[in-house]
Amino acid sequence: MNLFRIIAALAGVCLAVWSTAAAAQVVDGRFDVGGRAIRLACFGQGVPTVVIDAGMGTAPVEDQAWRRIAERVSQVTRVCLHDRAGLGQSDPAPESETRTSGSAAKDLEAALNAAGVEPPYLLAGHSIGGLNAQAFAGLFDDEVAGLVLISSTHPDQFQTWLAEFPTATADEPTAVTRVRAYLSAVETDLSLNPERMDFAASRREVLRLRSLGDRPVVVATHSPSWRMEPELPEPLAERLEAVTQNLQRQFLRLSSASVQLVAPTAGHGLPHEDPSFVTRTLLEGVAAVRARDSQGSL
Repeated sequence: MNLFRIIAALAGVCLAVWSTAAAAQVVDGRFDVGGRAIRLACFGQGVPTVVIDAGMGTAPVEDQAWRRIAERVSQVTRVCLHDRAGLGQSDPAPESETRTSGSAAKDLEAALNAAGVEPPYLLAGHSIGGLNAQAFAGLFDDEVAGLVLISSTHPDQFQTWLAEFPTATADEPTAVTRVRAYLSAVETDLSLNPERMDFAASRREVLRLRSLGDRPVVVATHSPSWRMEPELPEPLAERLEAVTQNLQRQFLRLSSASVQLVAPTAGHGLPHEDPSFVTRTLLEGVAAVRARDSQGSL
């Protein structure tokens, strides 16, 4: 048998494993994570399991945009949606507990374990969900096959944005004063976000993640034409977006097998503004994980 036939035969074996390795049964319910429940819904079959962590305040299990994206991905591999604590049908965390990306990641891992959804996981996170996905990779390294970061929060973004603002003046535009004040307080003032996430603590947790080695990282970035705050003066808005695009490129350092895809027109709300783009990035991540596993088996 020549080399081509050997490779083709091995690829066929890998495809068979991918199609049967993950259980085909649908998972949809509330799963105990230590005296409270997290809603989790999984469908499709195959390896890796794509695990989606949505943006701030979004409960993706019932979110129509995320459901459509997940349905498309489920035609290729297994995919799971989950609602973080206090969202959708998930129980809130205790009021005494400080919520961070690390605690969100631990909830997710416990729910997956309780539901019998086995790794490897391709963690896909949008916005704050991307920060949580990075925390998950740092905490549960051996369960992670790769990352898809969808217009993801960067651990340094608030401080980096704030550094771009000029010194306050009495006659500056109201939007400049308002956004500066928000960025100055958002990392420590939990009331400024609906999930009461402690961004300063989350930043420290996420910075523990140094590298995924050669596991795939797909960076899905919103269009450079997007503006964080449309009322800001355009020169400042341009600088802020240039900083944001640079922070997105920094995610490429997480892996020697990283790639960036930039949306042509859609802004930060990528799953709702350009779901086809998000679907493509998720499938790119799945293909990259499978290609890496195939090479490892030859």
